[in-house]
Amino acid sequence: MATVQKRPITTLDVWARFLFLPKIHQVFIPQASFFQYAPSIFRQILMERLQLALAVQYKIEIPAQQLEQMYRFWLKDLKKSCPTVSLLPEEIKIIKEQLRANLSWDSYIEGRYGSDFFVSKEEIAAYKKNWYQRPATLKYIRYGEIVIFYKLHPEEALKEMTNIRDMLDQGAPFPQVASQFSQSNSKKNAGIVEWIPEHMLEPDLLKIFSESTEGQISGPYVLKNLRAVVCVVFLGRKMQKELKQVCPPDSEIRAILRHERKKSRIQQEIDKLLNGENYEILKGAEKYFSPDLKE
Repeated sequence: MATVQKRPITTLDVWARFLFLPKIHQVFIPQASFFQYAPSIFRQILMERLQLALAVQYKIEIPAQQLEQMYRFWLKDLKKSCPTVSLLPEEIKIIKEQLRANLSWDSYIEGRYGSDFFVSKEEIAAYKKNWYQRPATLKYIRYGEIVIFYKLHPEEALKEMTNIRDMLDQGAPFPQVASQFSQSNSKKNAGIVEWIPEHMLEPDLLKIFSESTEGQISGPYVLKNLRAVVCVVFLGRKMQKELKQVCPPDSEIRAILRHERKKSRIQQEIDKLLNGENYEILKGAEKYFSPDLKE
């Protein structure tokens, strides 16, 4: 199917993760559904391998202790929704590979583009000025998102999101599914986008939330302006005066602005991986996973 850094992605790699889905999300998925889920699982593995390959290229190493700490944190979070879950050694290996890819990717972005994230004193001053000029009636929205980007046509992404929506409808926790399948930056926060001004939202997304009730999962929707297919859950709406926020100190403002720049850079790099030279590999994978597949 594909080889990254001399490591092939095989049918068995995809199959192992497919078998893991019901346990990690506490839903029933018949084995006959393999061909429905295989393309999205393949994309996920390919993305991890490409991220790890970039880490190797830039000589980024994740210490075993850091990886273990991240795994313990992940497991603690999982057990909040699945208290009795017990993982096999092969399943732990899968999770740690995902976590290593995430950590390597973050280190790669910092190492290669860190100087681009510099925030000046003037920018901090402008942030403060804008903060104090916010009207008390400014509306904010909090929501969860699962995002799958597409290059030209949304059909394949729509199929993948339909499978994801089926998992959600069976009771799979939205944060867990977002952390595993979403391609947006928010996956690091379990798919949650914290209070954001309404005027900063994509108009189509704002329209969806205007017709949603709190806690309602909606989608999949095709957002053509973003070249993405999304499932979202509306988590609340508040006005500026209700949030009772105070202007952050300079150090926090710097961190906020730095994070915004980093988020933009991460998305650009993800677009390169998904829509650049590797896109033909993904197209080939979609053809490979067909009903007439033979061993």
